[in-house]
Amino acid sequence: MRVVMTGLSHRTAPLAIRESVSFTRDQLPGALEALKDIAGRGVVVSTCNRTEVYTVARDSESGRGSLEAFFTSVSGGSELAPYLYTLEQEDAVKHLYRVASSLDSLIIGESEILGQIRDAFGVASRHGIAPGVLAHVFHSALRTGKRARTETSISRNALSTSRACVEISREAMGDLSQKNALIIGVGEASKLAGQALKDAGIASIRIANRTLANAYELSIALSADVAGLDRLPELISKADVVVTSTGASGFIVDMKIMSEAMSARENQSILIIDLAVPRDVAPAVGEIDGVTLRTMGDLETIAEANRSERKVEALKVESIVDEEVERFRFWWQARAMTPTIAGIRRRAEDIRAAEVAKTVANVEGLTAEHAERLEAMTKSLVKKLLHNPTRVLRDRNDESFTQAARELFALDE
Repeated sequence: MRVVMTGLSHRTAPLAIRESVSFTRDQLPGALEALKDIAGRGVVVSTCNRTEVYTVARDSESGRGSLEAFFTSVSGGSELAPYLYTLEQEDAVKHLYRVASSLDSLIIGESEILGQIRDAFGVASRHGIAPGVLAHVFHSALRTGKRARTETSISRNALSTSRACVEISREAMGDLSQKNALIIGVGEASKLAGQALKDAGIASIRIANRTLANAYELSIALSADVAGLDRLPELISKADVVVTSTGASGFIVDMKIMSEAMSARENQSILIIDLAVPRDVAPAVGEIDGVTLRTMGDLETIAEANRSERKVEALKVESIVDEEVERFRFWWQARAMTPTIAGIRRRAEDIRAAEVAKTVANVEGLTAEHAERLEAMTKSLVKKLLHNPTRVLRDRNDESFTQAARELFALDE
């Protein structure tokens, strides 16, 4: 059995490619059903910066083939081969641990990724396709991410996507205390961005959402008004900063809506930050006079500065990741060794039982009590004889020792 991962991320694929295989919360169950049909089991980690699929396969070839087939089936015709990477076994596990620790994030130290991995594993578990080895790998990845945050300062004052929104807003608008913000959508990214803008002292916040009832809790937290998406032109016309992150499969803000909004505000400048993948805002909107459009792809400059500041802490986290990978390696070897120990005990028990039965049959006058004592004595003898060999096998946890034991006890014959 092999742990296999195939995926693409901000390191290998542009935004347009990433969004072709990005799954919203509503789309994820369908993607998992497709994965179940093709690979039988797996976990899909889909965020704004990556889509990666983890599975356990009989061998490397079948694992790679099933995951590549999955991406082909969900890509909508996009050519993904140049952007995909595949990792196996300890390399795949180490990659997941680094992702969970935010070392592979666009913004190192950001806090959202650990929750996203927890959610991805949770959904796959509820679909019944993340048992056994996958469950162990993801539980250990979550443990690694927690250790990174509690044992180092990687996330202390780290720049998150939401804080990056504030930096971009200040760069474009200057003082935010006289500016108005519009938050479109009420997902996690919208909540964090709204809170960051509020903390930065923005004058007012409005929330636009398809379902008003779902927006009220956030509106209370942000002291914000709520409106429906049918009022977008009006709402945008009154905003200086628009942050959008919905799970929509198409554009929420298109040229028609934006042109109408800009006409009402007499082309006064406006900043739009599109955090959605797939994008909420039509790319052509950025070409309208007075509109500054920023997407996830524009966070790279800010991310680079953040990465430089966190180099020392990142090295500490790398050490934690290496410790956890070694822990996985030991677990994996022990997992392979357990059937060998069980096989030795089974072989010994078969021989013991056969010899006792033969003895009982050939000894005249043997009472039931004597047979019972013989049974107990031989079981104790076998247990004591096997104690040290099986203890050494378990303690050494070495593949060569395990194979030698299988040959000595003829377990593969």
